[in-house]
Amino acid sequence: MSLYFDDEVKLKKTIRILVYPNITFGKDLEKDSYIQVIKKHIKLLNDIRDDLWFYLILPKEVPSLAFDNVSQLYLDLPTHPPTMRAHFDTQVIKWLCSKELDFDLVMSHLPEHTYDLKNVLYNVTNHIPKFFGYCHWFDLKKVANWPMNSFKKNILGLLEMDRCYLNTESQKKLVLDEAKETFSDETISKLDKILTVQHLGVDIKDVVNDIKRVEEKIIVFNHRPDTYKHYKEFLKVCDKLYEQRQDFKVWVPLANKPDREYIITESGDKDFYYKKLQDCYIGYSPKQTYGGWSVATTDGMMNGVPYLMYDADYYRELWDKGVFVKNDNELLEKLNFYLDNEYNRNVLADESLQHIRYRLVFKDEIRQMSEYINELYKTLPTVKKSEKLKEIISWIKKEGSITKKEIMKRLGWGVGIKWTQYRHTLLTNPNIYDTMTKDPVYNWVELN
Repeated sequence: MSLYFDDEVKLKKTIRILVYPNITFGKDLEKDSYIQVIKKHIKLLNDIRDDLWFYLILPKEVPSLAFDNVSQLYLDLPTHPPTMRAHFDTQVIKWLCSKELDFDLVMSHLPEHTYDLKNVLYNVTNHIPKFFGYCHWFDLKKVANWPMNSFKKNILGLLEMDRCYLNTESQKKLVLDEAKETFSDETISKLDKILTVQHLGVDIKDVVNDIKRVEEKIIVFNHRPDTYKHYKEFLKVCDKLYEQRQDFKVWVPLANKPDREYIITESGDKDFYYKKLQDCYIGYSPKQTYGGWSVATTDGMMNGVPYLMYDADYYRELWDKGVFVKNDNELLEKLNFYLDNEYNRNVLADESLQHIRYRLVFKDEIRQMSEYINELYKTLPTVKKSEKLKEIISWIKKEGSITKKEIMKRLGWGVGIKWTQYRHTLLTNPNIYDTMTKDPVYNWVELN
């Protein structure tokens, strides 16, 4: 049911979500992995429902996040990973989380700051929201290449959440195994329940209808050309391949410059990237020390590119019936086989396209997240009996519409009295609705 405050503003039982970021690519926010993920989350949640309002903390405006139900709150944030994970600006966060706004839930994408964020909200504001999250990266000692990592701080933040999504079961196992070195069995058990796998699938509209019978033999490595993606090892295989044959190119879109005769590094916007993928003959998904879900691989598969994948749990979660290689020798052998056999290449491409279309649609995962948002929202505290609550309801009923700002002005409450429980109770009243606007407005609606 949709009601209207005026000709444009919807009245809803709005659930307001504060989203805390994890930004590591500050020079181009549109290409940052967190921005891409939260954009998908919001878009697909909006396809499913129309009662969520998001407050996104960002270093500056991000045009692609300008959804009708999003407010962007600006905070100067460092993006170099070790610095970013250690930096938390209490005073600015306190100011951003104004008592004129409402936050029912917090979705934290940076567990390292979740403990601090919850501390600020609960102790120096009127907000006591419930916390859930999504973690893009864990400072595992086998992965983080800086002297001091933030793994323990990450775990402390996770323990303040009711749930935190991550990419794969393989990644979850890595986290739990390393956490056991510091934390008790009881804590590990709690952590096990909090960490919830959410595979990063694809948007069905981005999936091509058919594979392309490509003429040029382009091998794509559309992952980060970095040590933890075993890029150097991949190049060594390609060097051997080039000694045997010269009828191929290797496209590395994230490389700064070509350092081999056979390498191309063209790059562009999302449309360019997808169209270029459609022209690729085959891709490779390398061994990685992190164990995360490979968005690069799903990007290629949904554009009709077949992939050879390193034989590891994190790729078998993606597609257990794919083609796997155990070592560099097998990779060299398989590359030669598929480069020489276009028919087999096309069969693998078609099978992977069908798999991603019917098994890896991200919206199915987001439906489950939407259900969890409802479950978590219901656990917010409520007020059983209160003369002050009756007075607030009488204001809303008498005046028909009243802003949160005006309510707080009349109440004159300090941070010791928490508003969240009053808000939750108000919205259980069948006659009281919030607005789908940045500033909450409580409205009395006489229902027939």
